[in-house]
Amino acid sequence: MLSNLTSSLSFAQGLGLFAFFVGISAFLQRQDHQFRTRLTLYSGFIAIHFWLMGAPAASTSCIISAIRTWVSGRSPRRRWMWLFIVMVWVIGLPQVHHPMQALALVGTTVGTWGLFTLHGLRLRLCMLSGTVIWFTHNLWLGSIGGSLLEGSFLVTNSVTIFRLYRQQQLAAQVPSA
Repeated sequence: MLSNLTSSLSFAQGLGLFAFFVGISAFLQRQDHQFRTRLTLYSGFIAIHFWLMGAPAASTSCIISAIRTWVSGRSPRRRWMWLFIVMVWVIGLPQVHHPMQALALVGTTVGTWGLFTLHGLRLRLCMLSGTVIWFTHNLWLGSIGGSLLEGSFLVTNSVTIFRLYRQQQLAAQVPSA
């Protein structure tokens, strides 16, 4: 019985580490379309990781995030944003058994708002806020892959934010003809 539990947790952690690499590739993207595509894939993989780790609220939130991210790139209408925010809370809240689990819902809400209302540098700053929330959740849960992932997202997204900011500053200095 113990070996089955260890095997399941090892698979869950391995999947979390795989999601780590997919997620890093997302936050390295400067184009919003590529960012959203890779973020969709990441959300799907990390949802399975959280389910296997026994965190159904986080898993549900990530499944909704995957669908939300995909929709936000194809139909960025505010009615979709509100639908996804309501879904996260209606489906996720009954699965919250500890106050720290609610961080998954808050982090997803922040990301949803950003994906449907922001672009470029502002989108990345909003996603950085959501990353801090998810990082806190994952540390509390004890998710090795998720914690490494969100910690790396903090660094990777910060570097991308700096690059986008610098690119905007350089573009502003170029005189228009």
